[in-house]
Amino acid sequence: MKKLLSLMVVCILVLSLAACGEQQTPPPASNDTDKPAEETPETPEVTRDPVDLVMGTGSSGGTYFALGGAMSNAWNSFLKDEQITVTAQASGASVENINLINAGEMDLGMAMNNVAANAFAGTGAFNAPVTNVSSIGVVYNEVYQIVANAKTGAKNVEDLKGLKMAVGPAGSGTVGLTQKVLAAAGLDIDKDIKRQSDSFGDAATKMQDGHIDAAANVLAVPASSIIEMATVMDLAYVDISDEILATIQADEPYFVRKVIPAGTYKDQAEDINTITCKAALYCRADLDEETVYQITKAMYETNDVVAAAHTTGKEIQLEGALEGITTPIHAGAARYYQEMGIEVPDNK
Repeated sequence: MKKLLSLMVVCILVLSLAACGEQQTPPPASNDTDKPAEETPETPEVTRDPVDLVMGTGSSGGTYFALGGAMSNAWNSFLKDEQITVTAQASGASVENINLINAGEMDLGMAMNNVAANAFAGTGAFNAPVTNVSSIGVVYNEVYQIVANAKTGAKNVEDLKGLKMAVGPAGSGTVGLTQKVLAAAGLDIDKDIKRQSDSFGDAATKMQDGHIDAAANVLAVPASSIIEMATVMDLAYVDISDEILATIQADEPYFVRKVIPAGTYKDQAEDINTITCKAALYCRADLDEETVYQITKAMYETNDVVAAAHTTGKEIQLEGALEGITTPIHAGAARYYQEMGIEVPDNK
């Protein structure tokens, strides 16, 4: 009996020791650093719908037409990532461009700054003030240039009386300025000359063919249409006197004296005394701010590319970008100028 009891005690001891040896390993402590980091959801990229714009230029043979094509090509490359494209379109130039922009039938357009001023005032070629047009900035200096067949002997504006003269393309600022210049010289555009309305290119052809005696042009210097005429015929370069300029400036002070140096054109032996204003870019006032900001940025940051295609592109400069602009400036353009440290006038 004692042996049996002893054996039972031994078995109990053995089982107890075995149980003590079977300790369970606790589960590993939680370690947040071993967990894969939760990914922060990316902010979805904001994409704009493609924006297709139409820009009015001018007639064939004019600076607006060729320069506008060079500008749109450069901008389309520059704005590719913004999905903005601009198509340059031939037009009657300043007056027509402003009217089409105001009507919402065109998005952008070049125009003389005096024409834009008339548009906002509802004077000159405009029956009522425009309401949907804003300014972007100066493109280049517009130069008024009158040439005549040398056989006419014309040297001054007064000498144009009785001549068959191209006064500028229909719907252009050239027509309005020609009327002012003639009136300041005491001539009536409808009575004292035989008025013709031709594109600059057509006027050059008609001059060479002897169908007209003189042509008025508002173009950059040197003008391709005048170069074309000068290569095949003898031209007279007509001066605008100080008296005529003073008469015009009394109402429109943004016209100033411009001297075209002798030798600019073939057989131009003397300086030409003429006048100049500014060609500027305008847009629909209801275009969104970001689109106009990007267009303004493209205009002044692709000028070297534009200049490689058209020499007038050299004049597209931030310095003087708002010189002579008297009309309201679009908020998108104003934002770009402010970023560039340019003071923006509060034109009303």
